[in-house]
Amino acid sequence: MTAYTVVKVTPDTPEWERERRNSVGASEVAAIMGLSSYGNTALDVYKHKLGIDRPFDPLLAWIGHQSEPIIEAWLREFSGLDLDIHPGFMARSVEHPYLHASFDRVCPRPFTPIQMKTAHHYSGHHWDEGIPTDIRVQVQAEMAVSGASRALVVVWIGGREFRLFWEPRDDRFINEHLIPTVRDFWDANVRARVPPQPSTLAELNEVYITQEVAVEASDSALEAVERRAVLLSDIESMQAEADALKLAIGNYMGPADTLTHHGRKVLTFKTQKGRQSFDKRGFEADHPDLVAAYTTQGAPFRVMRTVKQKEQNK
Repeated sequence: MTAYTVVKVTPDTPEWERERRNSVGASEVAAIMGLSSYGNTALDVYKHKLGIDRPFDPLLAWIGHQSEPIIEAWLREFSGLDLDIHPGFMARSVEHPYLHASFDRVCPRPFTPIQMKTAHHYSGHHWDEGIPTDIRVQVQAEMAVSGASRALVVVWIGGREFRLFWEPRDDRFINEHLIPTVRDFWDANVRARVPPQPSTLAELNEVYITQEVAVEASDSALEAVERRAVLLSDIESMQAEADALKLAIGNYMGPADTLTHHGRKVLTFKTQKGRQSFDKRGFEADHPDLVAAYTTQGAPFRVMRTVKQKEQNK
């Protein structure tokens, strides 16, 4: 008995998209675990399962798909490996049906997922010390679905360089971290229709606010409030110190626009054009109809302010 069932859908079709919403994909696990390098979050994945997707660049997705035949050709001709490469497919775990994987390519005997990635020339350094963390999480999820003992990861960097990595199966990570996290997310969030806690300030702004309702602070919450106040105070004091140093340096330079040390430039202090400003109040008075026609209301956002002691009795 295999560890998975094959999901017979064509990639990038409506049927394929519907199947993806029925479980967590291997490429989404890093986001659920807070390890995505692309800024994706558990709340993003939750929204996707409910049919709400983040904007994405279709060109990047197209480039990724179109690059796979080239990477496969490199594996066959230049990698030095004797691989029996077959087309990939979507599979859903039998033991953990809330988890699925879409393999780029596979080797059938023994079953080995092949994950193919592309990277820009300027981001190739992320692969200098091996497979990036979020990609490792993805292939561990693929091995959890397939039962494979290892996976092959190939990255094509800058259109010129290929790198190949073997990733061994990590049962401890899969059993103690990956599966429990995905299972809890699926049961406690997706199936229960309870969104996960925000992971970013932008997500926090989306939380519905019940006006004029207070919640008692725990010791840890109060500690966070006090620590935040200290950090904000430190920022203010550091900015004041930086301004004082700027004044001292400027006075030392006088009318000069460049500071050097042993002939090497260390700082410039040049005059630049002032900012343009718009007299909104005057324009509103002279052209109220235009102002109304071209004014849009921004999305509401939450503002956090510490209540000072002297304000408590107001």
